[in-house]
Amino acid sequence: MSDADQVLLRQRLCRARACGAVFYVCRSCDRGQRYCSDRCRDKARREQRRAANRRHQRSEEGRLDHRDRQREYRRRVALLRVTDQGSDERVCSSTLPPLPLLLVERASGEAICSVCGRRGTLVDPFSG
Repeated sequence: MSDADQVLLRQRLCRARACGAVFYVCRSCDRGQRYCSDRCRDKARREQRRAANRRHQRSEEGRLDHRDRQREYRRRVALLRVTDQGSDERVCSSTLPPLPLLLVERASGEAICSVCGRRGTLVDPFSG
């Protein structure tokens, strides 16, 4: 591979809680990624939304919103009069697919972009 065709990769550390995986992104795919996968990004977003919802629930406006939603829910439930019993079927649990393997060939200094899959050379941010 010539110097003009060489793909340079940047190393990143996944910012998702309890992940911390190292992943690599080529310059053409680099959009400031903070997460190694869609799974980590979605999980972090859910945590952010839950935290925002907890903050809202603690505010006066949030308590009033909750009160109004509960009143509406109780009104709807009162209109539904179920007389038969539910089924005994059990829900089967499933597992999430494993995270993709992030490969690095240490001896050659090559890695794979986690976005496009191109092989390239790692950029050392500390070398001049």
